[in-house]
Amino acid sequence: MAFDGIALYWRRFVQDKLELSQADPSEAEEVVAELASHLEDAYEQHRDAGLTESRAIAEAPREVTDWRELSRKIRCMREKENEMNQRTKAVWIPGLISFTVASGVLAMLQVWHVQPHIVWVRSGLALLFYVPWLIAQPAFGAAGAYVSRRLGGTRNERLVAGIFPSIAMLLTFFVVLAIVEVLRIFGIGDHVPSINIIRFLELYGSMWVVVPGLALGLGALPFLRDAGAQEAH
Repeated sequence: MAFDGIALYWRRFVQDKLELSQADPSEAEEVVAELASHLEDAYEQHRDAGLTESRAIAEAPREVTDWRELSRKIRCMREKENEMNQRTKAVWIPGLISFTVASGVLAMLQVWHVQPHIVWVRSGLALLFYVPWLIAQPAFGAAGAYVSRRLGGTRNERLVAGIFPSIAMLLTFFVVLAIVEVLRIFGIGDHVPSINIIRFLELYGSMWVVVPGLALGLGALPFLRDAGAQEAH
């Protein structure tokens, strides 16, 4: 039994076996092409081993024991890939843009020797507020949420992208605290004072996370609605 277009045969074979009717056409095409290529390679190996063409065609698909299960795994894999790609596009990219701009502005204020507003608390600690930087937070939040919306982000993704600088700052605090505690545990940083984590987060968290986060969220708020709904108003 001869086949002139063996590659076309395997493509049609895979299309008949897999349940990809609900998948995106471009993604289904990629899956079919990949599996067809795999079966074609198996077919060629059987031919090289001395099997006849019809026998090699019969043997190649036996590597797949359950086509329905394979279809399910492929769909799950593609859904996870799409979810990760969407999260990268709608959260990480605009969030990092917002964080980079916010960090750059703060660095420039320090280079220009802009003095922070100092608030002393009863414990003797000083809270430093860069007022121009805080005033600019809504613009940073708006930029992150706007870019996320342009990239197809959901409402929650736009919000996260908008307040991303505060989230990044909070994670930075935890990393710093962890490093300090590790140094103290191993005796490397005996000169490092013990830190009351709760107190530290209350004071410096309000200065670098909570207050800026509220301002960032305020700036992101107008972009949490869909563009069509905004235009209708």
